[in-house]
Amino acid sequence: MEEQTRKIIEKLDTLGITYELHTHEPVEKALDRYEMGLDFGACVCKNLFLTVRNQSRFYVMMLVAEKNADLRHIARAIGSSRLCFASDEKLLELMGQHPGMVSPLGVISDKGRVVTVLFDSDLRGKRICVHPSDNRKTLVMDFSDLERYVRALGSQVIFIEV
Repeated sequence: MEEQTRKIIEKLDTLGITYELHTHEPVEKALDRYEMGLDFGACVCKNLFLTVRNQSRFYVMMLVAEKNADLRHIARAIGSSRLCFASDEKLLELMGQHPGMVSPLGVISDKGRVVTVLFDSDLRGKRICVHPSDNRKTLVMDFSDLERYVRALGSQVIFIEV
């Protein structure tokens, strides 16, 4: 993971994106950030790695941590069939990430650009906390800069009302 984190930081720097980097104890679940005091005054987000039943399409979904991810609603919003959680093996293969460390920043490893990034539309205009593929580190940045990073890598972005 350290190699991918280094690549993410280098890409952010190349794009001129401003961020704060914090190192801390591992965060297993997004909402744990609050009781650990690791929200850094920013919006805490959760990230899900999803696929359709036949695994022909993959998605990383980032939404406000306090919201419930209704997979049926998300599937309808993107005009897809039923969504489910993708396997840990596909997560590692396509995003270079492990469970508990998922974030849209991992699209840096998606060489075939097969992962679509789904964003909760309520993230617009916020400062957010996001793992750089390591749950012992947090980047705090403007959401607009995260979107710019994802688009600069050539990944498709879809906004959803969650």
